[in-house]
Amino acid sequence: MKGKRKGRRAALFLAVLLAVGAPAPVRAEDADEIKSKISDLNHQLEDIAAQKKAVQSKIAGARSDKEKKLLEKTEWESQIQLTRDEIAALNERIGLLEDAIDIKQGEISDKQAEIEENYALYRERMRAMYLAGESSTLSMVLGASDFTDFLMRTEVVRSTAQHDRDLLESLKTDREALEDAQRELESNKSQVERDRSETQQKEDQLEKELEAVQDEIQDIALMEQAYLADAANINKMEAAAQAALDAFYAQLETTTEYVGGEMSWPVPGFSTISSGYGWRFNNSNFHTGIDIASTPGRGGIYGASVKAANTGKVVLAQGGNSSVGYGNYIIVDHGGGRTTLYGHLSALSVSVGQSVARGEEIGKVGQSGWATGPHLHFEVRIDGKHTNPIGYLQG
Repeated sequence: MKGKRKGRRAALFLAVLLAVGAPAPVRAEDADEIKSKISDLNHQLEDIAAQKKAVQSKIAGARSDKEKKLLEKTEWESQIQLTRDEIAALNERIGLLEDAIDIKQGEISDKQAEIEENYALYRERMRAMYLAGESSTLSMVLGASDFTDFLMRTEVVRSTAQHDRDLLESLKTDREALEDAQRELESNKSQVERDRSETQQKEDQLEKELEAVQDEIQDIALMEQAYLADAANINKMEAAAQAALDAFYAQLETTTEYVGGEMSWPVPGFSTISSGYGWRFNNSNFHTGIDIASTPGRGGIYGASVKAANTGKVVLAQGGNSSVGYGNYIIVDHGGGRTTLYGHLSALSVSVGQSVARGEEIGKVGQSGWATGPHLHFEVRIDGKHTNPIGYLQG
């Protein structure tokens, strides 16, 4: 009777051993699809960056100031749209990453449920062992009815032990992988949030710059309109102004050598050139210098400090706020036949004969003379002849 009870308990123990099933395989189709979509979004973001670079190259190849300004307007509008596309892509990537974490959380929940289920089976097995009294794995195996039964029982015990080890190792690996994925996800989400904040700031800045560029386009368009409406009279007045300058330079004597060095930018903080040196207005008007106007994001230029581009002596300080030509303007002699001219000033800070140092204030930006908006007209002249100032200016 006692042997029969032991046999039943051993059978119960064997049944519990056999009840431990293999772990269900994890399906990764959804996760793979998310990874594929994220990869596509990364390529899309790379394409956006390439488009922005292409537009910049197009701007650099503009042939005229007006064309450049119009292209800049188009470029900024395009960049605003590209930035919005970038934000949309980043938002979509955030959504995909959140889906990925949901999948991973589902996987770990399934694994935890599997652990609990297997743990319950282990408890049943331990209970069976307890009920078996002195029975053990060894006694269960040795209690086989014949050699074939012995081999079968031995294989069951071995397979079950190996299964337990594989299961625990698998669960450990899955948990580690999930923790890595969660850390990666949190890192990606943080990066995406930073990208979103940066692109939002960039979009706001681009909108401000677009507004400023539109004002500049209007200014140059107004200048062209005003010129074309009264070209003959304006050309006559400009010719008179240039003749007066030629006469002034003819009597100007510079006995000193050039002070040396590159010239510094005359309006620090404002880098926009609204009208360059050379022909403009469909080759109908030659611009003898460069016009430095408000820079997007820097505010208005009116009243900004105008600095001497190099050390020298003030040889002309013309006031009177003339409605044509340079308006209020200053000429500084730097020796060696090199002079600089600063036009359309709202105020003069120096007088004729005064020595000035490189970077010293000499006036304020204004809109005097023939100017449709506040800007500084800046010239470099060599022996009285105007030349492109860009080659002489430090960046």
